[in-house]
Amino acid sequence: MNHLLMDSPYYANWKKHTHLKESAIYTYSRQFMKFEQYLSLDFEGELDFDKFYYDTESETYRSIDIVCIDGYIQFLKQKFQASKNTLYNNIVYLKHFFTLLHGLGMIKHNPMKNYPNPYYERRIIDRSLSLEECQRLFQVALKADPFVRKYFTLFLLMATTALRNREIVQLTFDQIDFDRRVIMVNKGQKTTSEVVYMPDSLVDELERYIHHPVVEEWLKSGHSEVFFENNRPLTKEALNRIIKSFCRESGIQKKVTAHNFRHTTAYLMQTSGIDIIAIKRQLRHKQLSTTLRYVPPVDAAKLLNDACSDLLQ
Repeated sequence: MNHLLMDSPYYANWKKHTHLKESAIYTYSRQFMKFEQYLSLDFEGELDFDKFYYDTESETYRSIDIVCIDGYIQFLKQKFQASKNTLYNNIVYLKHFFTLLHGLGMIKHNPMKNYPNPYYERRIIDRSLSLEECQRLFQVALKADPFVRKYFTLFLLMATTALRNREIVQLTFDQIDFDRRVIMVNKGQKTTSEVVYMPDSLVDELERYIHHPVVEEWLKSGHSEVFFENNRPLTKEALNRIIKSFCRESGIQKKVTAHNFRHTTAYLMQTSGIDIIAIKRQLRHKQLSTTLRYVPPVDAAKLLNDACSDLLQ
């Protein structure tokens, strides 16, 4: 039995040129089979996306368009009772499919170019460390290294500056401006050079750390990196091992990576009453919507109860 879409040159070339992994190709293909069912409704002949409709008024063929895609979404809703997540994924898959075909020159018009996707419902996951977890982590770090306090300084910096893992391991002393209380992020970052602000506690700790004899000896040997391990500059792998080891020692059960500390910075700033725009600036996000994914959901019921209690006192 011939398959209108799955046996077509469109699908064959998409599969040949896509950079998706095999598992993703399988997932996409299962949904494309639904699209094929829709295309097969009252359709005869060879599939041609550029001549999909015959316009009786103009007596010309029209390419597959937004109207057709709208019909497919309704088809998914009616035949499969598709959830919002399924509808969202199908639009994503078709965008990928038609964009690649258009890039290959197989179709003249991309019907998905400006097609909206209103079905996205991203679940907010709180990845931050709580204040109590931070305190336990700091205590273990101080106990492990009470003199140089390297690990304590490292965790304090991560929890308050929102630096990314690569920015942490590449951090050098010349990036730290104690007078302005900022760190110039110009190494290992995703975007252009920017600054992050340091709280007073971090400024004091970094100044103490830098003037410790062990760190001064590190600097005299020609190194510029702020953090080091086993007399070598810190690496991302070593950073992850340190985080894993100290979190386990602190009794923190969940998996924690350097990225969790960016969420922690947002959480600590939020609970301190700092404006969301200032949090966005500290995390160096381009879009406010991204920052909102980093702050834990607000317990509206608790806030309302607290507000009512204050009023009644």
